[in-house]
Amino acid sequence: MEPYSTRMLNCLAKTEVNQFDHLVVTSRFNLKYLLGANIDTGERMTVLLVSPGKQVKLFIHQMFSDQVPPTKELEIVYYSDEMDPLKVLAANFSGYERLGIDQNWLCSYLIDLLETMPEIKVEKSTIVEKLREIKDGQEIDILRQSARIADAVMYQIIQLQHFPATEREVAGTISSFFAEHGVDELSFKPIIGFGKNSANPHHSNTELTCLPDQPILIDMGGLFNDYCSDITRTFYLGKKNQQFEDLYKIVMETQMQAIEMVKPGVAFSEIDLFVRSSFAKWGYEQFFIHRTGHGIGLELHEGLSIHQKNHEVIKPGMAFSIEPGLYVPYQFGIRIEDIVVVNAHGCEVLNKCSKEVQYLELVEVV
Repeated sequence: MEPYSTRMLNCLAKTEVNQFDHLVVTSRFNLKYLLGANIDTGERMTVLLVSPGKQVKLFIHQMFSDQVPPTKELEIVYYSDEMDPLKVLAANFSGYERLGIDQNWLCSYLIDLLETMPEIKVEKSTIVEKLREIKDGQEIDILRQSARIADAVMYQIIQLQHFPATEREVAGTISSFFAEHGVDELSFKPIIGFGKNSANPHHSNTELTCLPDQPILIDMGGLFNDYCSDITRTFYLGKKNQQFEDLYKIVMETQMQAIEMVKPGVAFSEIDLFVRSSFAKWGYEQFFIHRTGHGIGLELHEGLSIHQKNHEVIKPGMAFSIEPGLYVPYQFGIRIEDIVVVNAHGCEVLNKCSKEVQYLELVEVV
């Protein structure tokens, strides 16, 4: 059976188990997961209606018929600009029904639906998002290839990027290197933090030029066959710096030990709490200011979250980042990030790029 047929059957089964009369799927990533098609209709309503015991229907503007996947398992309902798409959809509801809605439907459509059918009961649904948390073999293969490309780009940056350079110049180089590997779209804008800018986990790149004797944080990723990569490494430009190296080794050892903890049955909270306790032993817990990791797949941040309040347990097939970091305000930050995929006994680390302390050289301009 094709993966998309299996996913749709799983979605129908979960919709029935959750006792929804209908499930409204609108997120383009959820649609991609279930249908295998990249559907983007802008502000025009696109809804996949999943109803147990009934034909699955896709409601879409007639202008986007070329985006519809060819399948006999799906009834396509087209509408035009002269029609009210919400009324076309609502005609499939009978009144006092329970409706699950994924997390991305525009509130304007939801408000119109409630005004049209005030008796209908609507609830937030995470059915498709939960299905997406467990990757199948095909998805894991793609994530693995995506990670290898990111590794290759990071290696190229280390070997070929000349310094001095600005943060924006390094970001441009990253885009060019990804393109060389057939990846024309990035998972996100690369984060390049020189010196004190590395202390901001989500720093926006500037025209700052990297000067000798300061760290360089590089966080980047690309899209390969629609699946994201995400990797972070921190380097030092210049001669050996003991303060940086000592802190770096704490982050590296903590990250590697956290990865060793990843296995089925372990709670996400245990991973995050370990990282915090590890940093606390050195008196640095106040410098860890974000969660330990996030799910990844069709979206850069999807599904699961590794933080101390998430007591859900790890399951085989899950893919997520492990990325502890320490950020000393106005001085510098260090983060190391890898993507892991959970298997029956532990996890596979998809990123192979070296994590050892690396010093980069400044090229003198003659």
